Amino acid sequence: MRISIAYASPLLQLLHPPPGNSPRQPKINVEPSPNPPLGFPVLFLSFPIPRHLLALIGLTSLLLSSCTPPLTPVQLPPEMTFSDLASGQPFDSSTLRGKLILLNLWAAWSPATAKELPELASLDEKYSSQGLILIGVCLDDAPAASLLIFAERHGIRYPLVLPGPKTLDLIEPMETIPYTILLDTRGKILARFRSPLKPSDIRAAIEKNL
Repeated sequence: MRISIAYASPLLQLLHPPPGNSPRQPKINVEPSPNPPLGFPVLFLSFPIPRHLLALIGLTSLLLSSCTPPLTPVQLPPEMTFSDLASGQPFDSSTLRGKLILLNLWAAWSPATAKELPELASLDEKYSSQGLILIGVCLDDAPAASLLIFAERHGIRYPLVLPGPKTLDLIEPMETIPYTILLDTRGKILARFRSPLKPSDIRAAIEKNL
């Protein structure tokens, strides 16, 4: 057996007062419960919600959801290909969803790379939920295992890839290593950042285009 006791809160009494001046009495509903999970009656409190309040809640939820633009599938040019650093298999960028792509071209032998990686990890943590896709493009010919260890030590959690045969030609000129490029989801270059990376500049560009 389940017993429910319904009360109207003071706020709802003001919005939806009961008829007359008599105080509203608790309403007790008794419903059979074929399989009570605890083996004894369960008491819970409930109160009626006016229709206009339900409508207001629904409208607020709709407005909040409409304020966040949907993430779009990534459609890079066919020549802009990558392979996964860990497995060597083709990296399917079309499975990604977002608003912007940040390509960071790096090499473990470059001291500037190690200096930039903490900032890149911070960008990934802050903006990935807003639609930023960060991809590390490795230009180092060291064994993949050592490169992955290097990235893990610097807190990198975003995808690490190797460039395809024509990828670097599409993003030339590349003036330094590391080098960072901001693109839209179709591969159009929006901004370029030489090393050393200036956090204020790259954050401003990301926030402008998100």
